[in-house]
Amino acid sequence: MHYGDWVLLQDRRGRKYLFRLKEGQSFDHHRGSLKHEEILRAGYGSRITLGNGKPFSVHRPTLEDYVLHMPREATPTYPKDAAMITFLLDLAPGMQVLEAGSGSGGLTLFLARAVGPGGQVWSYESKARHQERAKRNLAAYMDSRETWGKVTFVLGDLREARLEPHSLDGVALDLMEPWTVLGNVVTALKVDRSVVAYLPNITQVVTLLEEVKQAGWPLQHERTLEVILRSWDVRPPIAHPDFQQVGHTAFLTQLRRLSG
Repeated sequence: MHYGDWVLLQDRRGRKYLFRLKEGQSFDHHRGSLKHEEILRAGYGSRITLGNGKPFSVHRPTLEDYVLHMPREATPTYPKDAAMITFLLDLAPGMQVLEAGSGSGGLTLFLARAVGPGGQVWSYESKARHQERAKRNLAAYMDSRETWGKVTFVLGDLREARLEPHSLDGVALDLMEPWTVLGNVVTALKVDRSVVAYLPNITQVVTLLEEVKQAGWPLQHERTLEVILRSWDVRPPIAHPDFQQVGHTAFLTQLRRLSG
């Protein structure tokens, strides 16, 4: 652990605090303060207490931690959905994947980790403000890591992009009307690879499938699903579901590219 590294403090009730270590600064809590120097000296995986005895555990933040707590310009793709998207796209190191739009960069980070060294992520975004936030979030988290795929940000409309035919191993679309870009995306997608659309409501899913059928694109509907995450509060001898749950966030629709 060094100054400039990200650190996550967690209290006994599971509340988390994410920040970077800076020389001469402190973590200020309503019950006391901790100098960053003390946290640095304690190291990851340790326990540390405020002056009043309130305990915290010290952690290296996971990708999930970072995405949930990073600054946002747009509603982020929740980690549960981002992880499922990489699963549905069946990504592996060295692959090339395209996403639109960039949002705050949460899904971009999951894709870059999935394709790993030698892999490529093309991130299209039509709003400059969102793209700049995504760039800053990626730079802040990826700066000390060497196992990420290369990320290239493109500011513009994916409908007008010049994409190399049969060059992409997967496409993730976080757009209100993904069917407007599918005509351009289909030719760039390799045969038997997938597009996954992230859609907040079922009406969008129905419209997407109707547009695919009407246009005659060589895309087969594989499945539409939602990821429901149910966590539990377990404090023996008591155990019950958490009162606050992350339920529906979006529908994920997977379309597979056929030959023709």
